[in-house]
Amino acid sequence: MVRKLTFWFVSGLEWVGFNLARFGERVLPQSVLSFLLWPPAVVWALTELHRPRKLLASWHRFPGEWRPGRARLLLRQSLGSTHARFVYLWPDRLPDQRWLTRCRFEGDCDLAQLRRADRRIIFVSLHLGPFETLAYWLRANRIVLTALVGQRGPRQWLSDRQSALTAPANVSVVIPVNQVGLIRKVLGDGRRLLVWMDVERGKQIQVPFENHLFRMATGPIRLAAMTDAELIPCLIVETRPWHFVIHFGTPVPERYLGSSTNLKPAAAHLLKEFLPIVSRYPSQSGYRLASCITPMNADESAARRYPEVAYSSSRENSVVVTGLGDQD
Repeated sequence: MVRKLTFWFVSGLEWVGFNLARFGERVLPQSVLSFLLWPPAVVWALTELHRPRKLLASWHRFPGEWRPGRARLLLRQSLGSTHARFVYLWPDRLPDQRWLTRCRFEGDCDLAQLRRADRRIIFVSLHLGPFETLAYWLRANRIVLTALVGQRGPRQWLSDRQSALTAPANVSVVIPVNQVGLIRKVLGDGRRLLVWMDVERGKQIQVPFENHLFRMATGPIRLAAMTDAELIPCLIVETRPWHFVIHFGTPVPERYLGSSTNLKPAAAHLLKEFLPIVSRYPSQSGYRLASCITPMNADESAARRYPEVAYSSSRENSVVVTGLGDQD
């Protein structure tokens, strides 16, 4: 009984906060709204301390020259990350010019081509920066896509409300990864899918870099090969409060997607596109991203954790996919 009352009390507070934030966005200058939302960000961050704690536990995995200070990492991943995520409380307002000017694109990004309705694209990303807002920013720029998520969290009502507010309403903002039929429908309609590669679900592959190994899921690569979709790396970072940059990398060459068995060239290409951004903003790396990095001398212990991937100490032949099936 107490647990149920607590749940409804917290849900009520979230509903009130959601509507107050949306009202404030309509009547207040952005700078004032940003300032007023710092105290709620502190409260929200305190309820999610498990995130920076997990990241601090993986801090040693980063290459030495990347490692940010622990205090900076903790502040960014708790307070800074929470404040950045507030913008997805008003997804219907992001297409307004005053918000679009706060999000710029960099890299290989021809907007006209990315918006083409007949172009099948799988965007692949990492848990870097305010990654939860990436789908909303892309849709605000008329790049209609659907994000693939592992599971629906306790704030499902908020996710449903955001989806209802995000145009076009008939295209889901997120779908769970176990809904295979929906995934095929999204790509079959010529729309776009957003997938995160630094997850533990499904087959994995290891790619070497700077005496480290980077683990990534192979699902997006295999899906692109099967559906004849373009595979485009895409990352978002926050350069200062509520100022964002979306980096588009060079699409994976078509010749790398011709085989569903030799995944190493495509994985290596994606990592080459990701690393310059990750190394510039290491304090914005989420704990899922950090957990994908393994020093070379720890590859044997990693192999025991991920038995579907075989490892070799040779940098030229370190990626061999041996397993079948997906894992949750």
